[in-house]
Amino acid sequence: DAQCPVCKSDKYLTPNLKLLVSPCFHKMCESCIDRLFSAGPAPCPICQQVLRKNQFMSQIFEDLTVEKEVRIRKRVAKVFNKRPEDFPSLRLYNDYLEMVEDISK
Repeated sequence: DAQCPVCKSDKYLTPNLKLLVSPCFHKMCESCIDRLFSAGPAPCPICQQVLRKNQFMSQIFEDLTVEKEVRIRKRVAKVFNKRPEDFPSLRLYNDYLEMVEDISK
């Protein structure tokens, strides 16, 4: 988990190694990201999803499953962001919140 799957650099042997997380939730070190994506979009070396250098982010949570869920919920919240005032009744607002929760799963 503390190793770059591309160059096999290890965080224990290289303490200043910075691993970033891709949109497909694969970790890579900054130097591999610079090398692989400097010329533009390229496929992920693990799953082949086309990625861009600027899509890699620092990992916030230790568990990648939590990281993935938080990112999904943020994306859903950008689209589904209505407030209780936008609905004629509390019941309709609660139904809306349930629909958003189902989408986030």
